[in-house]
This record gives sequence, C-alpha cells and structure tokens, in this order.
Amino acid sequence: MNEQVLRKIEETAAKDNGWKVDDVRVEEIERLRRPACSFFSAGHKVRPLSYLSNYALLSGTEIVGSGDGNVVAKIVDSCANGASADWWAEIVTRFHEDLGDGIVLRDEQTRPDIVRKLREAGKTFAPPVLDPQRRSLRYLLLDPEAYVLYQVQATRSDSGPIEVVENEVL
Repeated sequence: MNEQVLRKIEETAAKDNGWKVDDVRVEEIERLRRPACSFFSAGHKVRPLSYLSNYALLSGTEIVGSGDGNVVAKIVDSCANGASADWWAEIVTRFHEDLGDGIVLRDEQTRPDIVRKLREAGKTFAPPVLDPQRRSLRYLLLDPEAYVLYQVQATRSDSGPIEVVENEVL
C-alpha cells in the first residue's frame, strides 16, 4: 500500500472520528479491489470497541467515505465495470449511510445458521442478484449484533443516487 495513500486515509479517518492520526489503523480490503479502485477499513488502534469506517480510493487520487446514495453511485460509476452482484452488495452495505454494517450473505456457506433458519421459516435463500441493466440489486444482509436478517433492495434512480430499502426477513 502506498504510504501517501495510507497517510491520507489515516488523516481522513482521524478527522471523521475525532481521533489522533497516530491512533488510526488502516487495512486494505483486497477482495473488493477493482482496476481503478481500492477499498480500506479504518479503526482505532487502542479502543477495543471502535467501529470500522470504510473508505474508497477512486482512480488513485480521490478518497471517499460512507455517505448517501450519491456517494455510492460515485463509487459504482468509478469502480463497478464488470463487478459481480456480490461486490455491488458489499459496496452498498459498506458505503450507504442508511444501512450501516452487516454481513452480506453471498452464498449458503456464508452463514449456514441463517440459511437453516430461513428454511425453518419456509423461506428460500437467494444470493445477491443484480439486474442486467445494473440499476437494481437485491440481497440478504445480516445484522450480526441484533441477529436480524434483512432483504435489501438497492435501486439506481433516474437522477443518479442509489436508494436503499431494507425489510426484515427474520
């Protein structure tokens, strides 16, 4: 990881969270990397219960953090060419301020306990699905703290932002 990029993300995370720059730890989320984009999580080095903030480096120069549907649309526009529905679901979850953190259920092996609960409730597991026009995404998202499963519908509006609606499934 480029030291200048790392430092810039540390500074951004420190400012966003009211931390000292030297107290920020940054890790790249390599599985989300795309040709023109890299993704990072930032947390506090000392505080044991600090949450992680997500950041994207777009085109090697611009750093963006979580925000509204316009932020998510900007990331998708810069990075999503040829990306899978799983990737889209991770980006929407990590960067749309209306969702917060959670576990995207990419396949039945991600959380077999949840798949079992779905079956017991007479419901069917479905992996993330992105429509062919790449304007609508549907996926399951687990809030691990509350142990609640949501169906997320993310839709690109005609004006550009990505809007999300989540409905409780379990």
